[in-house]
Amino acid sequence: MISDEVRNILTERLNKNMYALSVVAEIFLPLGFLTGLLGINIGGIPGAENPQAFVVVCGMLALVVGLQIVIFRKMRWF
Repeated sequence: MISDEVRNILTERLNKNMYALSVVAEIFLPLGFLTGLLGINIGGIPGAENPQAFVVVCGMLALVVGLQIVIFRKMRWF
């Protein structure tokens, strides 16, 4: 009986940790996709001639994160 209770506690803790890792992955995977799609990780990135391009891209990524957080809160994920 004690063994079952310990197993349940460990399972619950593991589920909480997996949930947290899933939420973090759901936030960062789209950001990685967008930066790869725009070619930010190689030379010749779009907007390289514009000195404000980096700030604009960072702002767009911040908007994506903000939108994700709003959606997650509406879905009551956190």
